[in-house]
Order: sequence, then structure tokens, then C-alpha cells
Amino acid sequence: MIGDANLKAEVMGSAPVDLNVKNGEVRFTKGPITHRVTNPANTPFRNITIEILASPGSAGASTPDTSRGHSMVLENDRVRVERLVLEPGQSTNMHTHGLSALSVFLTDSKIRVESPGKKPETIDYKPGDFRWRTAPVTHLLKNIGTTRFEAVGIDWK
Repeated sequence: MIGDANLKAEVMGSAPVDLNVKNGEVRFTKGPITHRVTNPANTPFRNITIEILASPGSAGASTPDTSRGHSMVLENDRVRVERLVLEPGQSTNMHTHGLSALSVFLTDSKIRVESPGKKPETIDYKPGDFRWRTAPVTHLLKNIGTTRFEAVGIDWK
């Protein structure tokens, strides 16, 4: 979810229910599912919905990332979802991702990405920006902006 929202959700054949979501919240529903979500509020609702059709295959270890700033959100046999939060000036340790992933950015932020043997890259992210990462990737991320950096990484197993 990108931003907070108070919605109505309805699975086919069931009555609508209140669905209150928070910025960065991640949900997993095993398909197939037929549903609809309505937004009765005057504020926009934004999310990214991903349908998992097949695994791209692992390029390396599939252990959770325990470097600074990372926390586990959800894990099952198909995906691992981690959240990364860095305050201004904070950075992760140098770490390696062994799975391909989709990163979804939740806040306005400015990040420097350092990878061994490569020139550092500075990226400005907006809420809802996303980036596909093929494995393996070794890097360090540093928040060089003035606001908190928050992102969710969805690793395919």
C-alpha cells in the first residue's frame, strides 16, 4: 500500500467489509480470487498489486537480509517481503541479495547506492516508484536526503 486508506473490500459472494490499510502494508492472498475494492473517501488510494505466476529461480542463498534497517514483513513458500527504513544519514551494511526482487518505494527520498567495482549511484525516489532487481546483487544503501527512507522488497523464491 502506498499511503493510508479506509476502503471497502468484497470477495465475490460475500458482503463488503471495512478494510483499513497503512502505508507500506503488505498482504498476500493465495489465488485465484475474484474481488473488488472501493474507496468511499475523497483521498486517493494507491497500491501495487502483483500476481505471482512462476519463480524466476534463485541465484544464490535465500536467507533473510539482516543488515541494518531491514525487517521481515511476510514470508511463505513463494515470496519473502522485507521492509527497509533508514533515517537521514543512516546506511545499511554492505550486503548481498540472492533472490530476484521488486523494490517499492514508499517515501520521497534521496539514496546513494554503492556496489563493489561500480561508481556510486544517487537516486531520488517518490512514493510508488518501483525497481526490479535481478539476483545476485551486492550493495550498500545510504539515505543522503533530509527525510526518512522507506521501501518494501518482495523477493521471489
